[in-house]
Amino acid sequence: MGGGQKFSYSESLIVRAEAANGLVGWGEASAAPTMTGDSLEGMVAAVERYFAPLLIGQNAADLGVLAQRLAHAVIGNTGPKAACAIALHDLVGKYLGVPVSALLGGKARTSLLALTQLANPDVEQDLAEAKQKKRAGYGFFKLKVGVKPVEEEIASAYSLRKALGPEVLLCADANMGLTAAQARKFVTGAADAGLLFLEQPFRDNDLGGMLALARVSPIPLCADESAHSVEAIIDMQRQGAIAGVNIKTIKMGGVIGAMRAAVVSDALGLAVNLASKTGESSIGAAALVHLGYTIPNLDWGININNHYLATDLVNQPLKQKNGSVECPSGPGLGVEVDEAALRRFRVKKR
Repeated sequence: MGGGQKFSYSESLIVRAEAANGLVGWGEASAAPTMTGDSLEGMVAAVERYFAPLLIGQNAADLGVLAQRLAHAVIGNTGPKAACAIALHDLVGKYLGVPVSALLGGKARTSLLALTQLANPDVEQDLAEAKQKKRAGYGFFKLKVGVKPVEEEIASAYSLRKALGPEVLLCADANMGLTAAQARKFVTGAADAGLLFLEQPFRDNDLGGMLALARVSPIPLCADESAHSVEAIIDMQRQGAIAGVNIKTIKMGGVIGAMRAAVVSDALGLAVNLASKTGESSIGAAALVHLGYTIPNLDWGININNHYLATDLVNQPLKQKNGSVECPSGPGLGVEVDEAALRRFRVKKR
């Protein structure tokens, strides 16, 4: 799926939390078997068997208490925990008549640095898409690497830099797709392309590989799949393996977990990137945008993906304009779920 292509298929868990007063909150988590280990079937089972019984009959306003109960109910399952937690924040925001950003302490910035992905089959398509997006106001691009010969990907980085100019931010994401030799070749070969960071070159458990690469890399390294907990982030930073971190709600178990990871990362001096999982609708993206406006730093921008969906799940999808994303101002997440679309795409149990 290229940067400008629509997704033909995506799996997400949608959680609907209804209060006794009739208010409804919505949450979302995309299936991510290679990132969190969560499949759609497993997430549904976790909610029905473990999380729903913990939440039914409780006071939704006790967000911290309920977040702790979700966190300790089972090991892992951070995706369905996130969907439940997002739904609770949406519900409480609606009850209080304030946006989720207000629940998180209020805005820390007036705009977001929105990142757009480049993952086309060849560099000419990447160049065409990047030029079009730059004309539309984007100033931050992520190049997908780890899928073509390293020499081609190095050449792509230089071609993009030449075409976009020195003022545009450019980074690369390997999604665990490089070997040690390939990663070393890429960072040395692309050293003068002005890359802001290289994200997750190795498998999520290869801390030794990340540390060895960090020692020689002229390009800062960013953790994504390996940043699956606050403790993992602290460990990588202490060992000198990373300069920044990609934070997702599905990895951190929800809004409070993601905020905690962002606060700790900032205290450690790490740059922060927020990202949706590929395929998340405006429900999950809205939670991330509220976080983006409130976390201490967002040096490496925000990457939401709802605009790649052929059909979103809300009536007014989040839109990016002039390289930023506006913070929804309505209560809760500030998006109105299209329940007809939900019914149309709902997977029926066998």
